[in-house]
Amino acid sequence: VLIKIGRADLVSHMTEIANKVAASSSRQAEEEALLADAPEEFLCPIMSVIMTEPVILPSSGKVVDRTTIARHLLSDQSDPFNRAPLTMDQVKVDEDLKKKVNDWIQSKKAK
Repeated sequence: VLIKIGRADLVSHMTEIANKVAASSSRQAEEEALLADAPEEFLCPIMSVIMTEPVILPSSGKVVDRTTIARHLLSDQSDPFNRAPLTMDQVKVDEDLKKKVNDWIQSKKAK
């Protein structure tokens, strides 16, 4: 189709994009496999993903990933565990857990 409309030059660009997407997908799959045996304490209780930015919810005391709670708060401005009002400026970074998670990830990647 691109040749018919005189845009054969786009074929190489589209091929390049497809190759980049495939490489990125492969890297992500490898990383997911590498980190598949994460300790339970490193997993977000809402989405079961590794918490790279763990934050503490003030009213429930639960620890969740910042991205997950930020998405939740876009549609519901409450703590998902006890329904207390919540805003992003109220959450606090769990520095100790963040360090443990980062250290564990680095040790897995070093192997």
